[in-house]
Amino acid sequence: MQSRLGEIARELMEKGIRTNTFVRHGDAASEIVRIAEQQRVGLIVIATFGKTGWRRFAFGSVTEKVVRLAPCPVLTIRGMDRSVAADESRPLAV
Repeated sequence: MQSRLGEIARELMEKGIRTNTFVRHGDAASEIVRIAEQQRVGLIVIATFGKTGWRRFAFGSVTEKVVRLAPCPVLTIRGMDRSVAADESRPLAV
């Protein structure tokens, strides 16, 4: 996972987009918010997979917690199904 994150960051930097990558362990929402505060992030972009019912109750929603606690605006995008994401021939955005 960390090597793929590095690849994505390099691709973005080649396009002139400044990136910073962080790999942390712990509660995902808390770590995202903590890093956003430390780095004075201007915008968090995060995927949501729309879990409902007992799954959301049992596992919580990282995205929801980030939206509630973030010190900056949060842009949520609908996450892709793994089978779609694995299909390299499809564009990620239009």
